[in-house]
Amino acid sequence: MICDGCGHGLPDNAKFCPECGRPVTPAPADDTPADKSDAGDLTDAPREASSAPEPDGAPEPGTPETDGVPPTASIPKAEPAPVPDGLEVTREQARPRDLDEAAGDTVEVPFDPAATGAFPGETAPVFPVPPEPAAARSRSSRLGLVSAVAVFLAALALLVAFVTWRMELWGGRTLPDTVGMDQAQATQLLQDGGFSVATSDVVSDGNVGKVVEQDPAPGRRVDPGTVVALGVGVERSVPDVEGMNLDDAKQALEKRGIARLRIEYENSDSEEGTVISASPAAGTVVTENDVVTLVVAQPYTVPDVAGLSSEEAHEAVARAGLTPKEVLVASDEESGTVVSTDPGAGATLKQGATVTLNVSSPYPSTPYAVTEYLSCRPQDLSTYLRDRGYSIRYGASKDNVATMTWAGPAADPEVVVGPNPFARYEGFQFWATDALAAGASVDGVRLRVTQENAPADVGTLKVDQSCVNALMNACGLKASSGTTTVATPQTVTPKMKDAPDFVAKAGTSGDTVWAVVVWRQGDAVQAAVCAAPTEALEGNLKKESVDLGHYGDSMANLAASYIVGEAGR
Repeated sequence: MICDGCGHGLPDNAKFCPECGRPVTPAPADDTPADKSDAGDLTDAPREASSAPEPDGAPEPGTPETDGVPPTASIPKAEPAPVPDGLEVTREQARPRDLDEAAGDTVEVPFDPAATGAFPGETAPVFPVPPEPAAARSRSSRLGLVSAVAVFLAALALLVAFVTWRMELWGGRTLPDTVGMDQAQATQLLQDGGFSVATSDVVSDGNVGKVVEQDPAPGRRVDPGTVVALGVGVERSVPDVEGMNLDDAKQALEKRGIARLRIEYENSDSEEGTVISASPAAGTVVTENDVVTLVVAQPYTVPDVAGLSSEEAHEAVARAGLTPKEVLVASDEESGTVVSTDPGAGATLKQGATVTLNVSSPYPSTPYAVTEYLSCRPQDLSTYLRDRGYSIRYGASKDNVATMTWAGPAADPEVVVGPNPFARYEGFQFWATDALAAGASVDGVRLRVTQENAPADVGTLKVDQSCVNALMNACGLKASSGTTTVATPQTVTPKMKDAPDFVAKAGTSGDTVWAVVVWRQGDAVQAAVCAAPTEALEGNLKKESVDLGHYGDSMANLAASYIVGEAGR
């Protein structure tokens, strides 16, 4: 048999389709006409009869004529739906097996009451779903039981695994936290847990003897027998670093947790770059914030003192661990300043070695360097003259200006100091005063030159221009501004009679006025070399009421008037 609903093949004794649950229509009896057309005729006959019009005068329902007679349902005749040409229509309609088949063209199918069990206009009957066979229910029950047992056993296994893992029966053991414990206590705790222990020193300010580090970290699961490294706090003390080179000393201090360092250098005969001392001393306990000072050896080196004053240079050389020795040298540098050193700056020496300081002399470079007298400190000039064997012939001061006459050895010229460099200062005194040593200023200087003490390169003194020029060169005078001789029309002085032969020349050098006068006195020839600061000379001449206009505004005339006039008197 075949299911009228889904076309599924059925056994002969089936009552319901196992595929769609539709009741199975039993096969027709043997007396059913074999020809389908006959059956159709039999089926259609009642329909045609039912479609015939009722005769007139038919009794109405509920009348006496119809009482006791069961009503007969009026069944309309089913009109067959038109069938497209070439399409064979059968009673058995199979539903599509897939969506693609269902999506095909729609075909009208003629109504078959045998297939649906209902006539047009009636609701199709609803048939009850047959119960599941007992064998299928038994198999489902057994499958559910097996699944439940499997889930239970899996959960039980997980529970057992978790409990045993928490009991540390497998999967390693948890490391305890030993930080802050004493070393002995921490070691015992770890060993009781089945671990091995290794310790090392870690500098610490407040946890000496206690564990300050642990590796692996606390709380980790590790295998029994794992070596646990413990860092035990020790004191932060200064190591002995004397004699080490600086780099090694720094590393030794860093290992002790000392990072704050101050490096100082000191001259020493020790090898350069080695530590000669440390402060605080070795063994001293310090904290993380304390500073350790290392003193490192450096060779004794000549400092650069060029341009410093003599006093400053002495101090610098002494601080360098060397011994200064001063030598005065002639130089264009400012007097009293260091020109150079021997050995030179940067040279390395042993402790206490001598360093020669070449100092620009504060004294005149020669007894004839007349302008250098003016740049000397009064005290230095006094020292210079005394050291050369000079003695005071006359000494006084007025308004803190020295007026002195110094007589020197035979080879040196006489030196006269006073506010007017062309005048002489002499007289009777019970006691001559060294005004220079007392600090009285030097406003003017005159050197009296004779043939006995004349410079060697001047030669024989003569009253002529060449002798004047030779004296100028010997005394460091470079240029002149005017010359006066006895043969000129200028009058030296109205009072001067029978003036000796002379030559006078004057000029300026920077802010200094100078004059050279050569004259004949009897059979001898003498000379005078004079110098004074321009501003000081002008002020002092004004005090003495000396008017340069009376001398033709010539400094040479003024000098000759004073010097040659004295000789004529």
